[in-house]
Amino acid sequence: MFKKILAFLAEYLRINAIRRMLDIVEVKRSEVAGLVGFAVAFAAFEGVGLSLLLPVLQYAEGGTTAIADSSGLIWRTLDRLLEALQLPLTLPVLLGLAFTPILLRQVVFFFMAWYSTVISSRIGIRLQMRTLDTILDADPEFFTRNPVGRIVGILFGQTGAAGAAILAVIRQISVVLLMALYIAILLVISVPLTATTLLFAILVSMIIKANINKIRDYAVQAANISQDMMGRIVERLSLMRLIKLRDQKQQESANIRKFALVMRDIAIKQTKLGAGIEVTADPLLMLSVFVTLYLGIAVLGMSLAQLGMLIFVLTRLNGKVKEFNGVRQAISANMAGLMLVKHMTDDAKRSNTITSGPLRFEGLKDRIVFSGVGFEYPDGYDSDGNLVSAGKTVLTGVDLTIPAGSFTALVGRSGAGKSTLVELLPRLRDAGTGTITFDGVDIHEFQVGSLRKGIGYLTQSAMLFNETVRDNLSYGLDYEPSEEQIRRALERAYASFVYDLPEGLETLLGDRGVRFSGGEQQRISLARVLLEDSSILILDEPTSSLDSESEGYIQKALSDLHGEKTIIVIAHRLATVIQADQLLVVEGGQIEERGTHAELVAKNGAYKRLFETQLIT
Repeated sequence: MFKKILAFLAEYLRINAIRRMLDIVEVKRSEVAGLVGFAVAFAAFEGVGLSLLLPVLQYAEGGTTAIADSSGLIWRTLDRLLEALQLPLTLPVLLGLAFTPILLRQVVFFFMAWYSTVISSRIGIRLQMRTLDTILDADPEFFTRNPVGRIVGILFGQTGAAGAAILAVIRQISVVLLMALYIAILLVISVPLTATTLLFAILVSMIIKANINKIRDYAVQAANISQDMMGRIVERLSLMRLIKLRDQKQQESANIRKFALVMRDIAIKQTKLGAGIEVTADPLLMLSVFVTLYLGIAVLGMSLAQLGMLIFVLTRLNGKVKEFNGVRQAISANMAGLMLVKHMTDDAKRSNTITSGPLRFEGLKDRIVFSGVGFEYPDGYDSDGNLVSAGKTVLTGVDLTIPAGSFTALVGRSGAGKSTLVELLPRLRDAGTGTITFDGVDIHEFQVGSLRKGIGYLTQSAMLFNETVRDNLSYGLDYEPSEEQIRRALERAYASFVYDLPEGLETLLGDRGVRFSGGEQQRISLARVLLEDSSILILDEPTSSLDSESEGYIQKALSDLHGEKTIIVIAHRLATVIQADQLLVVEGGQIEERGTHAELVAKNGAYKRLFETQLIT
């Protein structure tokens, strides 16, 4: 029986939901103490103010004699207070004493509202930044499972639920304290009537329990749909040129409208359930007042002062019961958003398998060695446990030596494992088997940050922000480059054209560098890499989508850097790789052939077949 009562209270007070919330949200003890302290002070002043109303009503009913003839804790306390303050027993004095704690209660309410907002915003920001840090630490595979729109939606939408959830919990604490206070006052007035009131309150809570559970389920559904819609909108906006070229404006608009209509229907259902709670709760709570009045008048023969106090407290109690049920709804609704945050952060944590070592990477001096390196993609699952992508083996038994200062080119069919192979060097991914060493030191011994900063990386699509040329060039540098250093890097990357722009280095690039051609974007990206002054330079198909003139600039830059840096290039075009010191043909996750261009053509093997089928042109 006792366990059932505890289980009911845990469900009624949403204790289990609050526990789950506190597992997700970081709340400091000092913050809790401050919030609870304000709630207790608010309840205390409320209780004192209400208690002092009874003597006022008794005075109104029978004057000084009625009060003097009454007994109880309230009168004894009031008598001592009047004596200590040397105040007469008059109506103005009684009203003044009753009004003072009510006024103080409102002062406490002001500070409680201010402090609650401060704390809830702190909690929301903490959760947001912790989520962001976890996502930024995640391995690349995490981002293949989670669209950017969904990540942004959860990061800036659902993390806000943390503050709202904590506010709801604090409101619940405050409401529970006030309800306990009202019940205590009712107990002083009449124990039987208090028991009757509590029975009605429990009945109301049991009746609306199903509606609250349904509201929670709809909140979870709405949160998931909202993130899906956010992901779709971000994705579509990033491909606006394709939408226009395919004339799909109406179709895309219709798709978003479907999402919006589903969200509208959910909101309507939640509103109907909430209205159903009001329709059910209000009559029952008012019925409790009438039943209590009947018992007080017909059965217990209470005085008018007692009845007036009873009605006043019951009205306040019923209002708090309604508010409490609203808070329960708010906690359930906000938990949906918090659970989405938890699922995403848990997924990001699981994917973050790359740990940093103790040594700082100071640049490549001798060679990079791959020994029996293998890699496979694991099965990918979404937050609901559904299989998103099946795992597959990408690299097996790769043995490779790259001397410092050499130019190595990787060629092969799409999907052969070339990009995965070079991603192992800055530890964007970690090999599943085998070892990779830099100058004889295992790659895991290096600090991840210093290793990545020691490797310049240029991808097929230029990685540029919608900021100025100068901001893009200096992004991530450990120093503020001088004008001469910037000019030198731009010249070596054949990107001096930026000085011919009206605003020069202060020119905004537009979204992902859209204001510049592909070749210009790549040359700006190369200049940024050169400003890093890293000893290793990786280029992943840097010229695959460029015109011949832009490709020529990139090739000239590589030729100038040949021997100065360790260059590793993935490319399909012969003009880009023909100057390499060693060519590696990657097939089926293995290095099938290696040698210079002339050696591999003479060998009449896989490299020559690629050349003849014009995969290298």
